[in-house]
Amino acid sequence: MNVPFVFQIMEPVERTSFVAQLDELAARVDAWLHPVGGQQLRLVQARVYLSDIANWMPALTAHPLYAACLSQAAVSVVGQPPLGGAKVALQLCALPAASSAARREGDVFVFELGNVTFLWQSVRFSAADVAGLDAAAQTRLAFSRHVQVLARRGWTLAGQCLRTWLYVRDIDRNYAGVVAGRNAVFAEEGLTRATHFIASTGIGGETDEAAAVVAVDFLSAAGPGLGPVTYLQAPDYLNPTYEYGVAFERATAVGFDWGCMILLSGTASIDKTGACVHRGDVLTQTGRLLLNMEKLLEAGGASLSDLLYIVVYLRDVSDTAAVARYMSLRFPRLPVLITEGRVCRPEWLVEMEGVAAVPVPAG
Repeated sequence: MNVPFVFQIMEPVERTSFVAQLDELAARVDAWLHPVGGQQLRLVQARVYLSDIANWMPALTAHPLYAACLSQAAVSVVGQPPLGGAKVALQLCALPAASSAARREGDVFVFELGNVTFLWQSVRFSAADVAGLDAAAQTRLAFSRHVQVLARRGWTLAGQCLRTWLYVRDIDRNYAGVVAGRNAVFAEEGLTRATHFIASTGIGGETDEAAAVVAVDFLSAAGPGLGPVTYLQAPDYLNPTYEYGVAFERATAVGFDWGCMILLSGTASIDKTGACVHRGDVLTQTGRLLLNMEKLLEAGGASLSDLLYIVVYLRDVSDTAAVARYMSLRFPRLPVLITEGRVCRPEWLVEMEGVAAVPVPAG
């Protein structure tokens, strides 16, 4: 059985106006979802990366690409400049239209494949939501909103949440508060080093609301078609996160009837003690973090060749050309997006996340 999830990265070739770039992407997304004579796809998740979210958010939401397409799926928007030179980039996920279903329930998007139900929630705050709240309190509020959504289905954060993405404004200043808020929520919800945490990325990023310090995307799933969920480690290469006071899994392997999907958390150039290695050298850090990802994938029976896409976060935009060349040479056919995203520790110059899948062998 083939992997049903299809991922794509799209950046416009057009380099003039923002609207012109959206026009180009709209045509390309439609052609991807509805190929002539090919399998029709259903868009189930889209993340939009904007170079200037304060200016471009109104134009984005008014454009047919968003209003008639992206908003019909699980969509989230983050202020993280694409480093290929465009004002906007897309990371997309689709399923075969004939074998999937989807619907919106308030601020939650629900999609179904086989006997598995997925919930996606993108928590974005207004100024009123976060008035007087620091980074820790905003993080707790974001998680509480997802906990409430899960509770309505009889689900829990510990039982059903597979993946989170935390986008932190001014991460050098606010990350410690975000960590404290998440740690407090996890303690309340029974997520401990003795049980498990949740695969995650915590990275610099913004929303169009200046008062919002944090935005969080959540992916949860349940159903009889969901196989075992295991948490992957590579102790000879990188340490458990709790050893330096944070709470997330390095990678999570999720079983399905068609095979296994591995959700790789944001990964950096660290060793088995949690120390940053190759300080000041972005290319050597890139090689080390990919080695770490490779070893995590091996723990789940996969390899780098099973990756479906990668998102690269660079702290220093001047490293773009070198890292882009490295990635294009090493992964010439893999969808890769490079964005400006300050990593949570200043000495980490680059971080990556991705998804891999291994189908059940034929026969």
